[in-house]
Amino acid sequence: MTPRIPDVLRARLGRRAFLRSAIAVPAAAAAIYAAGCGGGDDGDTPPEETPATPPSTNTAADGDIRPVMLTSEFVSGRQNRFVVGLLQGGDLLKDADVHVRFFTVGADGSTGTLRGEGDLQFVELNVAGAHEHDSSAGDVASDDSTAFYVGYAPFDIPGRWGVEMNVTPPGGGTTKAQVPFEVLAESKSPPLGSVPPASRNDTAATNPNTESLCSRDPICPLHDKVIADVLGKGRPLVVQFSTPAFCETRFCGPVLEVLLERVPEYEDRVDFVHIEVWEDFQAKRYRRAAVEWNLPTEPYTFFMDGEGKVVGKLESIFSEEELENALNQLVDL
Repeated sequence: MTPRIPDVLRARLGRRAFLRSAIAVPAAAAAIYAAGCGGGDDGDTPPEETPATPPSTNTAADGDIRPVMLTSEFVSGRQNRFVVGLLQGGDLLKDADVHVRFFTVGADGSTGTLRGEGDLQFVELNVAGAHEHDSSAGDVASDDSTAFYVGYAPFDIPGRWGVEMNVTPPGGGTTKAQVPFEVLAESKSPPLGSVPPASRNDTAATNPNTESLCSRDPICPLHDKVIADVLGKGRPLVVQFSTPAFCETRFCGPVLEVLLERVPEYEDRVDFVHIEVWEDFQAKRYRRAAVEWNLPTEPYTFFMDGEGKVVGKLESIFSEEELENALNQLVDL
């Protein structure tokens, strides 16, 4: 079954269109089912060779604002979800204006070709008791609000890329930061249109060690199904890989709570499975399903149709709107 693609994402984008609207996709229309927006250079604008100094490994910023890349898996020829968090003095920066420019990085590592630019959308996620069931400490444990910035960009070729962010907080004053990243020719995790591994994950019925099964306290209710038993059996399936207690940033902790809020509305039509990433956190041993699905990072949420094909993916944190759009399109397939 072919996933539905919003009309706004159907057209292939040439370079001029990318420069004009690579990030300017309305949130409601930018569902995760965007399956193609590749686009090469359309020849109407010569490439702009721009001196660029993207750092080879670390983020570089000229102020006290530090960007945190929250998505890492970008694939050429597809509409990619680009998410970043901003920290200022240890606090989440909210309501900033964020303008981004994307470059392909030259072989010398010091020059780049401008490929597109646009503005990221500010998203504030408010989940009551967001960290009530994990082990977050200090101010994070009492903060129900998570802020991040999101956009959608069609990276047209694989290779080394860099993003230049111009961040202007509500009080004024602009900070410039540069972050390198890689655009892949193929997805590492199960790609759209593929059938992911039919993992035989443990459940509450087969694993009496609830602390190992789910690091949420108390254990979440999404540990009663085996992926292999429900994948491609006629009902849509949502699988989330996340580790509530062992998240090392404040951005990934709430994703399970956001999903759990929606489960009652859809559980009569959709199967839900939560996979705790760590089988043994102290020994740094991943759960077999996380290895089988070849996750480049976590949290990661996958949406499969009744035939078992991946029709949507949400890496890292997401908004309630993004999740609702994905679930609504899933049940309408």
